[in-house]
Amino acid sequence: MKRYYFKTSEEEKKNGKTMPNLFELYHDIQLVSVNSDELTQYLSRIDWRSKIYFCDYFMTLKDFRNEEDFFEFYVECFFRGIDIYFINTPECNLSFIRELFETLDVKPPERKIGEYVIRCLKCCAEQARLSKEMSSSLKRAALMAAKKNGSQIGGVKGAVYNIPKAEDMKKQIMQYSKSFDGTYSDIELIEKLDIPRATYYKYKKEIKDKKQTK
Repeated sequence: MKRYYFKTSEEEKKNGKTMPNLFELYHDIQLVSVNSDELTQYLSRIDWRSKIYFCDYFMTLKDFRNEEDFFEFYVECFFRGIDIYFINTPECNLSFIRELFETLDVKPPERKIGEYVIRCLKCCAEQARLSKEMSSSLKRAALMAAKKNGSQIGGVKGAVYNIPKAEDMKKQIMQYSKSFDGTYSDIELIEKLDIPRATYYKYKKEIKDKKQTK
């Protein structure tokens, strides 16, 4: 059995850390470096009983040209004995669909198996959507209640906080950036430190502001 991870385009934009975190759990996991159009063809290279991990069902769905293409991929995995896991929306895991079939003793005609899988998936996806909406609503309600009670929500505008990890990153920026004591350009240093551009420039500005006030 092998493990794979497919990184969605939305994760790429947000510089998602799901893959590094998964690697801490499963050192054998491999990143699937293909786009969604090539993903179904890529299945021929994946062994039976292997597992493909995705961050989120809805994020993955957006990466496919349409819903039908994704369903085709999902059903193909079902027939090939490959399991699909959605970390943030486990209701849509393919292993759960298999368990439903076994528990309820579902035995559709062979030519309708794919149709049954898709119908089950749609029901599970709806539950996942409702769960996400409920979670978001509860968070908003909790924030509103805290605000009414006079609690500070978020950071104070203009405040600079001493966060250990941030302080260590600032030291490295001062050491390596050619704007300070080093020789690296901004682009080179962002890549070296593996941090989001916005975070890098935020820390760099805080360093400059601190130097000016001295």
